[in-house]
Amino acid sequence: MRRLVVITGPPGSGKTTAAIRVAEELRSRGLEVGGFVTREVREGGARIGFDVVELSGASSVPLARKGPSGPHRLGSYAVFPENLEELGIPAITAAVERGAVLIVDEVGPMELMSRRFVEAVGSSVSSLERSLFTVHFRAKHPLIERLNSSATLRLVVRFGEAERVAREAVNHLLG
Repeated sequence: MRRLVVITGPPGSGKTTAAIRVAEELRSRGLEVGGFVTREVREGGARIGFDVVELSGASSVPLARKGPSGPHRLGSYAVFPENLEELGIPAITAAVERGAVLIVDEVGPMELMSRRFVEAVGSSVSSLERSLFTVHFRAKHPLIERLNSSATLRLVVRFGEAERVAREAVNHLLG
């Protein structure tokens, strides 16, 4: 049976923390896990951007930074979809090819700027037995609608609930 978990919640509520915990727990149980997380980058206590980090931790690239100008902007951030395509898409493809549990954190406005990312996630949805996606709380996009309608479990994480959400997701993915 195919199992697809979608985790959503407000910014800073623990979506990434839950995704990392799920990856750690599944690995500890002998499952292969692939994909990436999007981590906040802070400097002097202030958020200055986001990095895309391969789940193995071996590679990371900037997804967005405050301030610099560029062709892709979202609010005060310059967004670098080419970096997502360089690291995130191969991580998705490798997980699909290996039949690993795919974890993608997150599907949100910055990531959706990449048509190639949208295509890679879209094709992975029906290809895998087990997958987990975190989704931006308020984002609207056909890919997000597809993820939500395909989900076999949808969880909303609130502040302080990342561990509980991770446990529920792991239990569902292990079935």
